[in-house]
Amino acid sequence: MNIKTRNMIESDLDTALELAMMANPYSTKERYRQHLIERLRENSDLCFVAAKNGKVIGYASGEIKSGELGILEDIAVFEDQQHKGVGELLLETVLKALKKKGVKVVVAEVHYKCASAVPFYYKHGFRISGFMGNYFGIGHDTLLLELVL
Repeated sequence: MNIKTRNMIESDLDTALELAMMANPYSTKERYRQHLIERLRENSDLCFVAAKNGKVIGYASGEIKSGELGILEDIAVFEDQQHKGVGELLLETVLKALKKKGVKVVVAEVHYKCASAVPFYYKHGFRISGFMGNYFGIGHDTLLLELVL
């Protein structure tokens, strides 16, 4: 596998936005673009891309909510690159970065339209810890999955 992860940079923004929309079907590109710009400014050390031969094929980001609680905010891989270990590599990269910052528990917020990702999270030790109706807006529910590092 000739895939490497690295910190996201501003020139990755358009591709990361395209990927982020896969993980965030409730949002609009304009609104999420601003969110990504803010994430990159505030937490550039928790925003990553996976690149194959220099081309971005996946994106992931994390956030520290409070003290020892971290959020796996996004993880997305282009469909033609899925099931090839890219998501695992991104997940490992984000979890390592969160752990380095003292995070002990990581929560993944999975939109109900992305529920097919739940087995991926279970494979990596996450467990469903709850769900919230209308979390991302009216009619946009989320599953909450939790991992103790």
